[in-house]
Amino acid sequence: MSMKIALFTAGFSNYPIERVFKAAAKNGYDGIEIGGFRPHAYAPDLAKGGAAKIRQLSKEYGLPIVSYAPENTGSPYSLVFEDSQMNKESLDYFKMTMDMAKEIGSEYCMFACNHPGYGRNREDVKKLFIENMQILTEYAEKIEQTIILEPVTPYEGTIIVTSDDVRWALDQVHSSRFKCMLDLAAPFTCGEPICSYFEKMGEDVKHIHFVDCEKTSEDHLIPGDGEMDFPRIVSYLKEIGYDGYLSLELFSRYANEPAFSAERGYKVIRNLLDEN
Repeated sequence: MSMKIALFTAGFSNYPIERVFKAAAKNGYDGIEIGGFRPHAYAPDLAKGGAAKIRQLSKEYGLPIVSYAPENTGSPYSLVFEDSQMNKESLDYFKMTMDMAKEIGSEYCMFACNHPGYGRNREDVKKLFIENMQILTEYAEKIEQTIILEPVTPYEGTIIVTSDDVRWALDQVHSSRFKCMLDLAAPFTCGEPICSYFEKMGEDVKHIHFVDCEKTSEDHLIPGDGEMDFPRIVSYLKEIGYDGYLSLELFSRYANEPAFSAERGYKVIRNLLDEN
């Protein structure tokens, strides 16, 4: 089975969500990754009827939902809030996001550990993160939903930013419903090769944000717009037999022309897969 290409909806946040499905279908994408942000797919809105619309669009355009990435940036929910009431509200919300991932037909619900804030004891934060993930993983096991943990760049967080951090988290939680994914910007900004993820996590790497970047920024770019060596990356992924999705995540610099950027991004990724 060959690698497939998905389009992340967040880059189209200034348009109705159907615009993403139209662009993806028109340009040949194999699937859709849903960003759980307003106005498109915020979990409480999905629970009030929005999930049916997502399912309908998926069926109408023939595009499976490959992952659901809920609002997870610390505003208003976080996996590492020090305040107990904020933490409780966050856990309730994250359980709902897993319910909604299942409701829209997504195999994966993607969580990331946002920046915990300054002036805190790192070990205390790590302990809280694992305690919360164990609670959420127990819920995931109950409803048969799979969590994939996303590493972030050092500009976005401090707890889960390297392959060692991801391996540590998987070992601490230890569940068949707790896996991981790879955002290519994370190892690049941390100065480590992407092979570190596959050598340490193997088949537990279930998904890839296939983006370019520069070492001095978390900004996600279309492959070729940054500093990464994509022929080498694609060659490696083929060598190890990765056959999951490569998801194009368009950041803010592409927001004014997302349809054009989605078209160009698909062509770039398709050419990389065909030529290497």
